[in-house]
Amino acid sequence: MTTALVVLAALAVGLAVWGWRHGGTELAYFAAARSAGPLLAGLGGTAAGLSAFVFVGGPGLFATLGAASLWIILSAPFTGSLQCWVVGEPVVALAEKHDCLTVPDLVEARFGGGWPRGLAAIAIALGGIAVLAVQVKGLAVVGETLLGIPGPSIAAATVAATALYTAAGGMRAGLFAEAAQGTLMAVVSVALAVAALTAAGGPSAAVATFVSHRPELLDPWHGVGATGAIAWFLLFALGTCAQPHYLQKFLLLRSAASLRWLPLVMTGALVAVLTVWVGLGLGAGALWAGGRLVVAGPDDLAPAFLARTAPWLLVAAVVAVLAAVMSTAASLLNVVAAALVRDLPLAVHLRLPRSLTPARLATLAAAAAGGAFAVASARQVALLGIVGWGTFTAALFPAVVLGLNWPGATRHGAVAALLLGPATQLLLELLHHAGRLAPSWEPGLAGTAVGVLALVTVSLLSSRSVS
Repeated sequence: MTTALVVLAALAVGLAVWGWRHGGTELAYFAAARSAGPLLAGLGGTAAGLSAFVFVGGPGLFATLGAASLWIILSAPFTGSLQCWVVGEPVVALAEKHDCLTVPDLVEARFGGGWPRGLAAIAIALGGIAVLAVQVKGLAVVGETLLGIPGPSIAAATVAATALYTAAGGMRAGLFAEAAQGTLMAVVSVALAVAALTAAGGPSAAVATFVSHRPELLDPWHGVGATGAIAWFLLFALGTCAQPHYLQKFLLLRSAASLRWLPLVMTGALVAVLTVWVGLGLGAGALWAGGRLVVAGPDDLAPAFLARTAPWLLVAAVVAVLAAVMSTAASLLNVVAAALVRDLPLAVHLRLPRSLTPARLATLAAAAAGGAFAVASARQVALLGIVGWGTFTAALFPAVVLGLNWPGATRHGAVAALLLGPATQLLLELLHHAGRLAPSWEPGLAGTAVGVLALVTVSLLSSRSVS
């Protein structure tokens, strides 16, 4: 295990040096010099989107809610095609026409500068910090359970290594790393799912264990109700089109021709990685339910199972978890840094020096902020991940997804959506945290609905007043 960690550290240093030499322009730093084809973009997008939320949070949520947790991932087989069809084509077209490097660039190209760009940048910065915190909490659990290292130490070291190569080379360095990490995650996920189900005696035996000891976990509505479960499905099916670290991958494509094969790569990699959610959740969850695995809490389920596997699989799993965290963190650090030092200043007509030093410093600051938020939050890894996903969806789905596809959307409508969507989500999250919101209410989906309503209503009203 020590050797694997040393090798990962050496690779991070090497990637930082390479990135420093090749990521010296804004185009290279924020858009990887538009060098991605479908394979790099697809594997990188999968790696960036699936992180500790899947490897640690997913099995833990399955052990808590059972079959109800699967509503989050049921849309996986078609989300790749949905992304390319709904947002891929308009994003690539706008990027080519207006030389867009970031998501707020796209918003400005469609709705003009100022408020639309600024509000999109703020949403990306805040949501990015929340999702970064998921990575830190997931790493802390893995470090304490598997490596015997204090959780904050392994989390700080991994995030620091990621921040190092991301600050040095941006997405020029991160793209190739993410593609390699996505491949590793897919292979190891399938191996872990098979190992967990085999340890439980097979899928049938695992289900039988749940029937005997925890039959409520086989209820598809358990713990969240029908309304809450369907809300999760919609949030993650639609929200996949609004995550900035997903959208970023379309900005890295060298041409629109890549969209032809991108759904196949994205779907294959995504389904492979998500087998760990189902296989580890069902297999290890059955061992826990049957008393054959001692687990302190839901987030400890995956690490506790891994601790009893073959040494080679344990090493592979830890490296895969680290790869998942590093890939997601790298993309998020890059989009948050761009939002803070490029998009927000441009929104107020302030042009910073063309040096990448502010972006590099912002990358390090974002990593520190994500760590601080993780320490402050007591939420389960998966539930914290839902908050970040919901923040991005409520803020960006109306203006970016609907706005790029509906010619009738206006600047005033986009501003209203960018304000009211995330504001609603934040208010409901606070009520949920205080125990004043019914479990069936999903703040992210509610915020998205309010944002869509605001975009449509204000756009129609403002277009009539102009005419």
